[in-house]
Amino acid sequence: MTEQNWRASGVGLGLVFGAGIGIISSLLLGFELVYGIATGAAFGYLIGLLISLTGKT
Repeated sequence: MTEQNWRASGVGLGLVFGAGIGIISSLLLGFELVYGIATGAAFGYLIGLLISLTGKT
């Protein structure tokens, strides 16, 4: 996978890993699973977007 393809999929990877972290944190901290998934996916999306936009082209 080339560097450019990896950066283009950064948003998708951020969504997947963010949702996973949201699931784990909601189970550990005891709040609703849906809120954990939504919050984790939102943070993952933002991080993936930042990685995609700030990388070299």
